[in-house]
Amino acid sequence: MLAIPVLDGDAKYTKKSHIYRTPAQRIWLVLLPAAATATTDVWFQTAILSSTIGYDFVLAIANVSGAFLDGFFYEWESGGTAVPNGYKTEALHLISEDMRASFLSTYTSWAGMVGVAASIAHSRSSFLIGLGYIIVSILLAFVAVSFGSDCAKYISSSAPITNTSYQFAKKAQNILHQLMALLMIYIVLTYLYLDIGDVQDLRESKQFWFASSPRNQLTLSILFACCGAYVGNRVADDITPKFIESSVLPMGTLICNSFFGLLGLSLNCMRLSDESWGDSLVLRAFSLNFCGAASLFARHASDNRQLYYGKSKDGMRLAVINVTANILFATLIFWIALEIEILLNPDATNKKSGRVVRKLLKILEKRQEGQHVLNTQ
Repeated sequence: MLAIPVLDGDAKYTKKSHIYRTPAQRIWLVLLPAAATATTDVWFQTAILSSTIGYDFVLAIANVSGAFLDGFFYEWESGGTAVPNGYKTEALHLISEDMRASFLSTYTSWAGMVGVAASIAHSRSSFLIGLGYIIVSILLAFVAVSFGSDCAKYISSSAPITNTSYQFAKKAQNILHQLMALLMIYIVLTYLYLDIGDVQDLRESKQFWFASSPRNQLTLSILFACCGAYVGNRVADDITPKFIESSVLPMGTLICNSFFGLLGLSLNCMRLSDESWGDSLVLRAFSLNFCGAASLFARHASDNRQLYYGKSKDGMRLAVINVTANILFATLIFWIALEIEILLNPDATNKKSGRVVRKLLKILEKRQEGQHVLNTQ
């Protein structure tokens, strides 16, 4: 365990969460996405099945509430304005970065929002309704993230405190240890809740490697969600800045939302060639959990708030540009997703729809046939 440094009590307190981090605390990188996945994939699904509300409404609630929490925990990060005034608020500060990067990346889903919008547009035969779902979700998230930020400032210290706050760091760590234990129990109880049910053994098929059971699906979902949260934040924070250095907009978030939102269509794309791909647990976990966690819905809401309330005089203009750019890319992916939805269910919609994707598939099929002919010769 790392020793807590003894500092001058008259020095101004500065937030440095890495002082307390130990190798054992890296379990948060797995535990928080696992808890988020258990919540969204098990308990939210149970709520949907036992009530009249649909997945579109539940996902919207998850995204908006996730934006609220992102604004809340952003203020407790090292760069935020909320200052701990006791061991409870110190615990909030210490876990803030992991909550945003691991839990909220998994709990919310930009890719899921686009996919659900396509499903709504397809079921109601209206492109505008699906587009409206995207726009309303983004606007509500902007309001929610501002409320979250205000709540953090409200409960934080109103005056600068000194480094004597390190004296209650041990109590803060004890709270986090208790939270860690509670989350482990929560995940175990979720597994116990899941019934093995009718296990469909698909391991002999070339497409599948795991028996189709709820517990196997949850295990793969957690694994892919952990990887997706790590990859998404790594792309946004480390990889994108190396290629785009001077942009005033948060390009990392835009790239993650666009790229992983497009990859999120992989499940339905594979179903176009063979409907049985819909039973693949691996493909479902990649499309829904990996791409959902790698896309950064809550972070996009915080980015907009930072631009809007930033020190720049053009804060409002930059926020509008950022929202517009994300909506444009989301609309493009939403349109592709809608075309695929129409091809999967052609009887429920206008036959003129889905023509673009259908032509692309025919081109790919002709190229594959031509390549096959060349190989046989």
